[in-house]
Amino acid sequence: MTLRHAIAAALLCGCATNALAYDLLNDWPTKWKPADGYEFGFKGLYQYDYNGFSGDTTNPATGAELLPDANAWRRKEFNVYGKLPGGWDFNVGYDFTVSGFKTTPSGAGVHGKWIDNFVRYSNKEAGDFRIGQFKTPVGWEETISSSATTFLERALPVQAVNMDRRIGADWTYTAIPNWLLYLAWFKGGDLNGDNDGDGPAARIVWNPFNRQPGAGSREESNVLHLGLAWSTEDRDATTDGRGVLSNPAARFRARPEAGLTNRLVDTGNLAFPGTIKRLGLEAAWIHGPLLLQGEYLTVSADPRDKPSFEGDGYYVQGSWVLTGESRPYSKGTIGNVRPMHDYGAFEIAVRYSTVDLDDGPVHGGKQDDWTVGANWYLGQHFKLQANYVWADSTKRYGAPIDGNADVDPRVFEVRAQVMF
Repeated sequence: MTLRHAIAAALLCGCATNALAYDLLNDWPTKWKPADGYEFGFKGLYQYDYNGFSGDTTNPATGAELLPDANAWRRKEFNVYGKLPGGWDFNVGYDFTVSGFKTTPSGAGVHGKWIDNFVRYSNKEAGDFRIGQFKTPVGWEETISSSATTFLERALPVQAVNMDRRIGADWTYTAIPNWLLYLAWFKGGDLNGDNDGDGPAARIVWNPFNRQPGAGSREESNVLHLGLAWSTEDRDATTDGRGVLSNPAARFRARPEAGLTNRLVDTGNLAFPGTIKRLGLEAAWIHGPLLLQGEYLTVSADPRDKPSFEGDGYYVQGSWVLTGESRPYSKGTIGNVRPMHDYGAFEIAVRYSTVDLDDGPVHGGKQDDWTVGANWYLGQHFKLQANYVWADSTKRYGAPIDGNADVDPRVFEVRAQVMF
């Protein structure tokens, strides 16, 4: 039985046993509480995307197609979780996506990957302690659930700077009113056999005000988020399954805010990068149906026998929920709109992002994107998104150009999402 059939069977069985308690747009029977203090269940995120490109879509040096139109599964994430008495919980997650638009040297599609896998202990006075694999803190937009991003893809500097998920241990403390404190140590790469390295990370968030009225209240939400995140990392040499040793290296790059295509800015591998330092400043204001959000991110490395490298970038974005709802906010993260109407909720958004990966002998390129978007939230489980991106990139290309060239595509992309 395939995973899809198993999920469908579980949903049908649950609906048959308690048909009056669930409906298509809201409650789904995805959890089970066998006794007091125990809860087990599963969560899923399925996204199917279409990316269409116009304008500059070829490599300026070779003429080869660089940005072909594509449609594919963006994510097929499935998680099993449990909550136990005494403050314990766990999560086991895997993304089953076979990304045919990303190919290995043999031409085969890149298969799935492990996502959030951890055990956690929570205590109101001492905080939350977690060990396993989970997201790293620098690049706030990356820590927001992939189901709840305002646009289809994260902004350029977040893609370039964030470390993705790593194996480690962390501590989160929210017992001080209006503050969130976070400390972590990452070591050993990730569960997919990549990114060997280690180092500390930290984040602090302050909410000068955080008013979120309950459902049915006539008051508007009013939340201010101010945050700072930091990490350092020392990369390790890696040995693959054939016993081949690869020297420590780092790479910083970003797609044109479209997930089914190639990257226009890319530093390439920086061998023996030394200590990699990342820093992020983050801010957001939620006022009724309005959300304003932005980040400034910087990353630096000290390659052996070469000049130091530094890249940076920022984004600013705003959205407005036309149907009047507010974006929810909890523990330093932003969630999806919860529709008040049977027909759902509608949101429009605009974003400007920029990243600069050129520094001395490193010709990673520069890129600026403008994006407009629209989202339709239909109940708790369905979301439709559409974006249009104006991308402008400049990067050094090889012969016969042997210099900088512009690639300025236009992107139309849509996504259908199911989450539970």
